[in-house]
Amino acid sequence: MKKWLRKKIRNKLHNYLVPLNDPNDRLPEKLSIKRSVAVVGGGIAGMSAAANLAERGFEVTLFEKENFLCGKMGSWNFESINGEKLQVEHGFHAFFRQYHNLRNFMRDKLDNFRYLIPIDDYVVLFEDKTRQGFKNLDPTPGLNVLHMRKFGVFSYFTLMNPLSIPFIHLLKFDLKKTYKKFDQENFEKYAKRTVMPKRMQLMFNTFARAFFSEPHKMSMAELIKGFHFYFLSNEDGLIYDVLNDDFSITFEKPWRDFLEKQGVELKLSTPVDTINKKPDGYNIQGKEFDYCVLATDVKHIKPLVNNSPSLQQYSHFYKKIEQLGNSERYAVLRLWTNKFEGGTDLPFFIFTDRLECLDSITLYHKMEKTSTQWSKENKGGIFELHCYALPAHLDTEEKIKEQLMKELFHYMPELKDMQIIHSYFQHKQDFAAFHTGLHANRPTVDTEVPNLYLAGDWVKMENCTMLMEAAYTSGAIAANKIFTKEGLKENALVSVPVKGLLA
Repeated sequence: MKKWLRKKIRNKLHNYLVPLNDPNDRLPEKLSIKRSVAVVGGGIAGMSAAANLAERGFEVTLFEKENFLCGKMGSWNFESINGEKLQVEHGFHAFFRQYHNLRNFMRDKLDNFRYLIPIDDYVVLFEDKTRQGFKNLDPTPGLNVLHMRKFGVFSYFTLMNPLSIPFIHLLKFDLKKTYKKFDQENFEKYAKRTVMPKRMQLMFNTFARAFFSEPHKMSMAELIKGFHFYFLSNEDGLIYDVLNDDFSITFEKPWRDFLEKQGVELKLSTPVDTINKKPDGYNIQGKEFDYCVLATDVKHIKPLVNNSPSLQQYSHFYKKIEQLGNSERYAVLRLWTNKFEGGTDLPFFIFTDRLECLDSITLYHKMEKTSTQWSKENKGGIFELHCYALPAHLDTEEKIKEQLMKELFHYMPELKDMQIIHSYFQHKQDFAAFHTGLHANRPTVDTEVPNLYLAGDWVKMENCTMLMEAAYTSGAIAANKIFTKEGLKENALVSVPVKGLLA
């Protein structure tokens, strides 16, 4: 019976993969005339646009304000108080197996797919010190939900409770209908009216945390989309891969090598403060371009547009940019210590049932080769403490650090007497907000400004992609838009199914 049902579900969900476009094989692939493109922003979205365009013969200049590429996946070094040089990143990143377009590019073009290693389990630590893993969860959409009952996520009462009937919408994801019905409702309100069990709330909170949002602000439509993308549209499940060494080695260098090989001019440490729209193109820092792709994060695109009078005359575009919001503040604290955690069977990344602010703990000494080497030499662990959405009362570095450490010791009391050899603290607010009511007016890859395109995980698209996959896909779509204008064949892109099992 289950074998038959799995086959029916797979067929219903189009074998878990759908095309996003239909490239015309009769069109040429290479550009035969000179065309130049400015890409502003060197994160995944900007690099995606630059790589796809340059490979087809476009003259691409990529502007990046930092002295490294890859944006939130970037890595940089710092000198500790004792003079030791260490590498640090924005924070832990997971490469889910649903990231089809990004992973295909990594495998086929960058040759850094070989650095990916799987995590042992998707683990949540609860406040009472119990833990929940999902390693052996049934992978089939729909059946995985029912199987979660055996993991204690919900009970038979949940299934029979009339107030829980709205849970059916998790299986009915539809891009337009879901946003129309649920984008104005926040997760906190939804959880209350459906009497959502505590453990199910925590599971949903892990999805909300990916958007750096508090439950009372997070759009339920965005959460339903996330649940569909990661859990209900494929058999890849919650087990994911990570890069096995520092991002500068495993991610930035392969990208940089590929871009340079394709002739992309990389202008690092070069912030773009204004864009001058000309009748036949763009002038950026004294150089003329036919096209422009804006691939900055939300925090920087608003001041950039506000400082570009030639873009503000396009009122529809300007209003959409103005309504964009930043996520909550977040904090990342990396610790180099002289002790290890007690649970040797723990995976290298753990979600926590936050007491006030600690959302996750990453054990870098178990994951990255460079960190493992430091750990062996110094006989201690490297821990990253992450809060994805800081409460308002934690408003200073001292308060944030104190609370993060307090919660670390709650979950790992064996570390209380550890010595902190080095530390690195980040307190930022530069991710996009996915709060209630924002989706309808979110800007798209296409804009009303001639030859101007947007790319980033914050851009609205007619597909079901998220986070790093959304960033890469948006950049590739921007490149495809330019290919179409120049009469070239588009690059093929794919996605998980855009409709749920019961839609």
